[in-house]
Amino acid sequence: MHATLAWLCCSVVFNFLGRDFYNALSERDVEGFKLMIVKYLAGFVLGIPVFVYTDYLQQRLALEWREWMTAHLLKQYFADRSFYQLQAGAIVDNPDQRIASDVRQFTDAALGLSLTILNSLIDLVSFSGILYSIYPPLFAALLAYSIGGTVGSIALGKSLVGLNFNQEAVEADMRYGLVRVRENAESIAFYGGQNNEMAALTQRLRAVVVNYGKLLIASRNLDFFTSFYRFLIQLLPAAVVAPLFFAGKIEFGVITQSSSAFNHILNDVSLVVYQFETLAGFSAVVDRLGELGNGIRRPHAHLSKSTSAALHAGSHAAMDRVSINTPDGGLALVQDLSLKVHAGRSLLIMGPSGAGKTSVLRTLAGLWQSGAGTIYSYGLAGLGDPGVNNDGGSGSVLFLPQRPYMVLGSLRDQLLVPTDAELEAVLSQVQLGSLLQRSASALDHVADWSGMLSLGEQQRLAFARLLLAAPKLALLDEATSALDTNNESLLYRALRDSGSTIISVGHRPSLVAYHEEVLQLGGSQAGVPGKWQVMPAQELQAARAHTQ
Repeated sequence: MHATLAWLCCSVVFNFLGRDFYNALSERDVEGFKLMIVKYLAGFVLGIPVFVYTDYLQQRLALEWREWMTAHLLKQYFADRSFYQLQAGAIVDNPDQRIASDVRQFTDAALGLSLTILNSLIDLVSFSGILYSIYPPLFAALLAYSIGGTVGSIALGKSLVGLNFNQEAVEADMRYGLVRVRENAESIAFYGGQNNEMAALTQRLRAVVVNYGKLLIASRNLDFFTSFYRFLIQLLPAAVVAPLFFAGKIEFGVITQSSSAFNHILNDVSLVVYQFETLAGFSAVVDRLGELGNGIRRPHAHLSKSTSAALHAGSHAAMDRVSINTPDGGLALVQDLSLKVHAGRSLLIMGPSGAGKTSVLRTLAGLWQSGAGTIYSYGLAGLGDPGVNNDGGSGSVLFLPQRPYMVLGSLRDQLLVPTDAELEAVLSQVQLGSLLQRSASALDHVADWSGMLSLGEQQRLAFARLLLAAPKLALLDEATSALDTNNESLLYRALRDSGSTIISVGHRPSLVAYHEEVLQLGGSQAGVPGKWQVMPAQELQAARAHTQ
């Protein structure tokens, strides 16, 4: 506020200096002219730091606001696993772009517009008195001119809001397509998919160009109007005040002062005209951030959870008449599923593709909440409870997906272990001791591990993390799909020896040997969930042996 007032005071001072400067010039007052030059130079020395520092404070405030707003959005984004719900339900497109880019645009534009309005209000009060004291009809002409300009700008520029919104979306889609190629470069190269990717990116580029072309046309039409509006005001104040000068009622410097005051006030009351494109872009950004906020706050939970251990003492997991739907609720995958897995026991979930095997794990892990029924957690943090801070310690649940999660950091960060001896021992146990020989400081070497390691190596590293964490319940989704049978056997036997309760999803018949029970899902047909059954693993092995 102090900087704004100082900026406006400097503007008023320069307005009067300009009047006296041109009066001295028109009257051929040499001494007065020299004095005004000195005053002008002194004004520059005092005024320029004020103007520069005001701009700096505005940018600094915008930066701090962006930091706070981004941190606030990130907190909401990660709370209750909203980031996963947004992705799984396709609720909002490109949330990363909205957080990283739209927040910056919002804070810059919002602060800029807010300070512009504040400056305009104070400026309007300061210069209205000057202009009205010079010639009241000039003040009335200014108001009529600004109202007409505002109406014209709204009529010509109303399409810019939607076009700016669409431009943000298509630009984000284009960036996402390029990121997708980078992250899947090896698969695209193996399958020769570069032509398909090129065609898809060309189509997205075309959408960017077409929408931007429409945006340029709308901006051009608005620029015609605003340019005419700006140039005409160079003549209007002089044309209105000139008769007074010709009649000898005012000095020549008053004409320049009236023009300066007129321009100040016109800028104040013509915000819509001059800032319409900024307002249109700002409106689009507000809409996109509003969609993100609504998507994060959208309720997801439908399943209930019980922590009572009285029903099945010693159990680690149980589901009672659980029906599972896709996150949008559009497709029923599993119906009235009931099971219980006791401590230290293991369950393998099998069935055809699309039967809902992974969906059962996602529901147990709390990722999916769409459906009905009850999950009994028996005090296990993370079971059926989205948003639990799960550190892999005592009483926890750990989930291993088919493509493991690699954190951004060193090899030590991947495993979160306190000592080198523990890390080296577990890496040897999962046949990854060679990682320690790749560099002298391999444990602290920071790398893109998801790109540096093969999928099989990533799965073994994930098992190392699992063995070190020793959770009470391990949920494994095709966690050994990229491993040979020997490594698969080694890892599952080590996991069973750790005492963890195991619930796995898999297709390989070899997995049956490492589990005590099997849940067979029949799959859904015509939108109707198929049947399911739980049987001893030995019974399934005997049945398969009999049919061979």
